[in-house]
Order: sequence, then C-alpha cells, then structure tokens
Amino acid sequence: MRHHGLILVTVFVVAALATSGQTQQATRPAAGPEATAREFYAWYLHRLNKEDYDPLKNRTMALKYLTPEFLRRIPGLEKALEADVIVCSQDPDPDWEKNFKVEPANSQGARATIVLALSGNQPDTIKHKVTLKRTRAGWRIDGVDCGG
Repeated sequence: MRHHGLILVTVFVVAALATSGQTQQATRPAAGPEATAREFYAWYLHRLNKEDYDPLKNRTMALKYLTPEFLRRIPGLEKALEADVIVCSQDPDPDWEKNFKVEPANSQGARATIVLALSGNQPDTIKHKVTLKRTRAGWRIDGVDCGG
C-alpha cells in the first residue's frame, strides 16, 4: 500500500508541474512592438555587418518580424528610394549594430509607431518611423518611413 500512495503522489506532482508549465507558457505575454523592432534591427544590422546585403531573402526570419504585405512591397520601395528601406540608406554604417535605439511605442489599438535612431560614424543620428501592426502571430513591422 505504501508504494501505491508514493506512486500516486509522484504522478500528482508531475501532473501539477506539467500543467503549471503549460499555464505559464500560455499566459506569457507576446513581445511588444518595441521588442519586435529591437530584435529585428539587431538581426538585420548584424546580417549587414556579415556582408549579407539581402538579409530579407531569408523569408522565414523576415516573416518573423515583418508583415507579408510589407515584405512584398520592399523591392518596389527600394527601387523608388534607391536605398535600403529598412535602414533608409545606401551605405549602412557598421557601427549601427551596436548603436541603435528603439524609442517607446506610440500605440493605438492594433497599430504602433516607433522612432528608430541609428548612430554611427556619421555626425548625425538617422531617425525614422517604423510602423508595426498586431497580427495573430504578434507584432510585425508593416512599414518604414524614411522621411521622418
């Protein structure tokens, strides 16, 4: 009888731990717009510094951070701008990878705008607006405004 009680307690404890792990994982909040932008730019700038001048060809990684609509628009935007629309520049600065800042998001419902600041060897910091959209998969970048 003692063994049955010990087995029952062990099963109960294991079941309780498994359930609590699932509950914590299920209720963990998704990354906010700032985290999405920060993670994306850290990855993107790192790829540029590795001389991968077309990081978005890795569609799996790109779609982890960008909306499919924005990803489809990028080639046309880059042709019109004659620059990389993600960093708003023809010549990315290697120092941007360690010197970029994501300012707090201005959120309204399922949309958010962030100012991204890139600092490097140039005397001026480049700032532009990044628009994000909340999707079923989480926050995704839906546009970059190189004018602002």
